[in-house]
Parts: sequence; C-alpha cells; structure tokens
Amino acid sequence: MPVKAVVFEQIKKFMGWCPACKKMAQQTKQPCDFANVTPISGKTGNIPEFRTSNVIFPANSNLVFVLFYIGISLLLRYPGDITLFLAGIFLLNTCYYVLFLKTFEASVLADSFGVHLQVFRLKNLEIPYEEIESVASYKHEKRSKEMSILLGIGGIAICGFVIYMVVVEGEWKPLLLLISLFPFLLLIERKQKTRLLDLNTQLYIKIRHKKWYEWTPYYSLITDEASAAELKSFIERHL
Repeated sequence: MPVKAVVFEQIKKFMGWCPACKKMAQQTKQPCDFANVTPISGKTGNIPEFRTSNVIFPANSNLVFVLFYIGISLLLRYPGDITLFLAGIFLLNTCYYVLFLKTFEASVLADSFGVHLQVFRLKNLEIPYEEIESVASYKHEKRSKEMSILLGIGGIAICGFVIYMVVVEGEWKPLLLLISLFPFLLLIERKQKTRLLDLNTQLYIKIRHKKWYEWTPYYSLITDEASAAELKSFIERHL
C-alpha cells in the first residue's frame, strides 16, 4: 500500500471515521408511513385554560338558606324538651357550618371542553360550549344605605319579637336559637372576608336548553372584575 494511502487511512481512523457507517446510513433511509398524524384532543400539552376560586354562586347561598330555614322551622315546631332542643341546635349549626364550608370550595374552570362550575348547588356542573348561547357581565350592586337601614330595622324587629315571646309568652326556644346563631354568623362573616376579595362583578352564562327544574336559563356567579373579564373573553372565543 502506498505511503499516502496508509497516512490517509490513519487520518480517517484518528478522526473517528467508521467504515460501516456509510452502509448503516444507507440502510436507515427507509420510507415511513404515518397512519395517524392528527393530535388527540385533550392529550396535547400547553392547552390554555382559565381557573379562579375567588367566586361565589348565588345559587349556593339560596340553597343553603332554604335548608337552614327548614331546619329552624322543624326545630322550633317539634322538640319540647330542652335537652332535645339544645341537641337539635348543636346538630343544626354543625350541619349548616359544614354546608357553608362546602360553598367555599366553589371555583370555575374553563378549558377546551367547556365551563366547569365546581360545587355549584353543592355539586359539580359542566357546561359544554355548544350549550352556551351567550355570556354577559354586570357590575355587582353593593348593598345600599337604604337596604342596610331596612335590614337593621328588620333585625331590631326580630329581636323585639323574641324578647316579647320570652317575657309575655314564656317561650324560651327562639331566644336560645338566636343566641346560638351569633358566634356562628360572626365566624362565617370573618372567613368570607379573609377568603373572598373584590367580589364586584356578576357574570351570567345563558344556556340554550333550560332544564325542566331550572327557574331561568342563566347560571350566575360573582367574582372580581379581572376574573370576570378574562372568563367572559375565554368563553366568547369558543362560542
């Protein structure tokens, strides 16, 4: 073998050249047919979504109020023994507190499939985009001074009625029930103020097909202005 050829072979080996690489490269160039190149919905990464837990559902408040009213009515009507009545008060306040804590788990998630209302009427509800007709947001009206005065007058009237029942009628159950509610209401109010902030916008989601047990075709929620605007924009992009 000539000297130049030997030197050239030594240089190729020194540079890492492999005599079988060319053959292997030619064998790997085989035609490939992909049977399915369409991405599967829901399994691709970086799917945009919107989520907020700074939200309350008026439907939850109405439902909890109805359940609490039924409990109070039954408690004032039937138990005559003070031991049973006190046990009923404890059970009522415990159940009501658990229900109210459940409403604090409320949240909204909007993704590529639809709008998910977590703990709406104490259960999870999914609204597909094809079921949504429109979405609108309005400034949530805070309690006016006139309404606050009326509520104050109503509270004073209730307290006066309870005192009358105790002094004149000798009925002690309403007074015990009223006293038991004060610590609970203060605790609930403090928890609501520390967890929920700037609830100044109400969002209405109108559906196309109202269920037979629904009063209106609207699902409403109250949240802050920024979350309401982003959620409204997110829904409108999918309509």
